[in-house]
Amino acid sequence: MNREKLELVEKYSREQMAKLGLHAWPHVQRVLHLCAVISKSESENATVDLEVLKLAALLHDVAKHLVKGNGSMDHGDVGASMAESFLESLGLEEEKIRLVCHAIRFHTHGGKPASIEAKILYDADFLDKLGAVGIATIFVKASLTNTTIEEVAEAFEAENPKHPYVSLHVRWLKKPHLYTRTAREIAAKRNRIVSTFFRELKEQVEWNASAF
Repeated sequence: MNREKLELVEKYSREQMAKLGLHAWPHVQRVLHLCAVISKSESENATVDLEVLKLAALLHDVAKHLVKGNGSMDHGDVGASMAESFLESLGLEEEKIRLVCHAIRFHTHGGKPASIEAKILYDADFLDKLGAVGIATIFVKASLTNTTIEEVAEAFEAENPKHPYVSLHVRWLKKPHLYTRTAREIAAKRNRIVSTFFRELKEQVEWNASAF
């Protein structure tokens, strides 16, 4: 794909992500960066189609704004359909479109990936849920759901958390599921901060009224 068409893909992605909110395009940029980092290492053992990977990264969340408030709709499925139509309009070859769409669908489904590009996109997207960015995202979600700092601290400790939107992200932090060796190494490094942060948070939000 030439530079002009790639710029059209980026423009389309920016437009769709803008409908989701200010945080959406920066997420895509981080995923793009992580895809580049992972593919550089993983390409030593497998052939990575960098064009497919970049297109999938740019388009992986284009449908996310459509599924807000609609839990029955999967943004991977819808996004793959949107990407297919858009890439066909640009004249991308059929096999490339198939691979891009598979990666987009897979990033929300998991399971058994049919390509290295799908593994890398899934891992890059998941890595953006971890570490310092993951912690920050939890508190964004907390503010959107009227969840207090104390309740976030409790959700990190509780086996049956009361706040599912926040608690799902907590589970991602605690038990990341990744496909590539490179991503697992990055995750281990990123998540060093997590236990320390939540231990400190718990200590700072717990207090004893009788101590005053």
